[in-house]
Amino acid sequence: MTSAHVISHDRRRASTLGLALKTRLRAAWRAYWEWQRRRTTVRILSALDERTLKDIGINPSEITSYAYGDPDHRRRRCEASWRWSSHA
Repeated sequence: MTSAHVISHDRRRASTLGLALKTRLRAAWRAYWEWQRRRTTVRILSALDERTLKDIGINPSEITSYAYGDPDHRRRRCEASWRWSSHA
């Protein structure tokens, strides 16, 4: 085995580890923003009065399930694009 082969193997392994780390960091970053989105949704909806919530079709007891529940089982769902909609 030559020293060039060992260096090449080490670089390949470092590259693979770097890619795995990058993938995990990206997933953690997305999970963090998803958690922030849901938390903010609960805060905003909790600040609304019962009449306003009724107008948009949400019962006050449904606020948490609206934000954290399965969106496929709801009539209305929390949109993931809320961060960008206010800047458009």
